[in-house]
Formats: sequence, structure tokens, C-alpha cells
Amino acid sequence: MRKNLGNLIMRHIAKIFVCSAMTGLLIGCASTEEQAKKALDETGQVPRNANYKDVTQYPGNVTCGKYLATDYQGFPIYKDFVVLDTVANLRPLAMDVKIYCSENPKAALDAELAIDYDIQKLQVDSILADLRLLAEPLEAYISDNTSFPWTEQGLQALVERATIGNPPRTFPEGGYISAIPTDPWGRDYDYACDPFAGVRIPYELQSLGADGTVGGAGENADIKHIYLPYFDHINNL
Repeated sequence: MRKNLGNLIMRHIAKIFVCSAMTGLLIGCASTEEQAKKALDETGQVPRNANYKDVTQYPGNVTCGKYLATDYQGFPIYKDFVVLDTVANLRPLAMDVKIYCSENPKAALDAELAIDYDIQKLQVDSILADLRLLAEPLEAYISDNTSFPWTEQGLQALVERATIGNPPRTFPEGGYISAIPTDPWGRDYDYACDPFAGVRIPYELQSLGADGTVGGAGENADIKHIYLPYFDHINNL
């Protein structure tokens, strides 16, 4: 009798524990979803009480889904959104959705870049460190001169004042950086920034991999500076 009573009590306690855990999980998911919707509301570009669908949480405090908007003709259309932590992106790139809105962001990034990050980590991390290193003087250059160095000037325009293309109005003594790093294979990083009617044009900066040509897989894959946020994301998981 006492044994049966003890078993009943233990089963009841176990049921309470499971129910409490499930309730906490549901509350946590609901809370994360509400935080994402709040971030979207705060952009001022999504109507309050907007309709949402396919709202899903992913690793790394990411929430993805679709919100009801209108196209350029005024017709209703669902558009993708990505909320990373509390930062809402209402115009995610296709690659943003592939990487952030994935149960396995690393596998998604590997597939997208045709690499194996685990195997190539030393080389890739070296490239990423150089891309971060170059980003700071490039931002300082445009802050002083309203444009990045042009393609014909190249990254060397950060080391010494360029005399071709669009010479800088301001150039600090000693340059913006003392020397330009090379990639793990000893090649210069591929840089491009074409001028366009005075509009600020983003630069392109990448390693072309072991073969030094555009495209490729594995160690021949191109690693671009625009991939930095994706690698930061998977390394923070």
C-alpha cells in the first residue's frame, strides 16, 4: 500500500515537473517572438498589429518570419524579416535568410561558400582578421575624403597618398595603415570600388583563395569581407 502510494506521489511530481518545464519553454518562445515583433515595431516601417506568418526562432537568438506589407503597386505581399538579438532587418539578403534562419548556421555557411570551416579554420580566420584590420583604415579614409579609394588606386592608397584617380583631400602623416597584409598564400587581397556620380559606393574586398582566381571550393573558395557577420554569428553560438 505504502509502495503504491509512493509510486503515485513520484509520478505526480514528475508530471508537475514536465508540465512546468513545457510551460516555461512555451513562455520563453512567446517572449522571444514578442521581443522580435517589438524590434520590428521600433523600426517605424512595420504597421503596429501587422500580420505575421512563419515566425520561428533559430540558434543565436535569431527570429525569422514574414510580415504583411505592400509592393510598389500597393498590392499586399509578405516580406521576409530577420531579427538578430534585438536588431531588425526588414530587407535581408537571400544569404542572410540562408545563414541566420537555419537550425545549423555553420552547415549553411559551409554549403553557401563551398568550404569546410572546421578543416580550413586557421586559413579562414587569418583572412577574416586581415579583412577586419583593413576595414578600420578604409572607414577612416572615407570619413576624411567622402569616398573609399578607387579601384585604380587600390589598397596602397591607405599607405601613401594616391596621385591618380581621385587624390584624397586629407591624408595623415604616416598614412592610414603602415602596410597592407597579404592572404595566407602571400597574395594581395582583391579590392574594388568604382566611382559613381559622387554616390557612396561600398567597396569589395576578398581573398581569392589558394588558386588566386574568382570562384572555387575548399581552399580555393573566395572569402569576402561581407561574410564577416556570418562568421561572427557562428563563432558566437
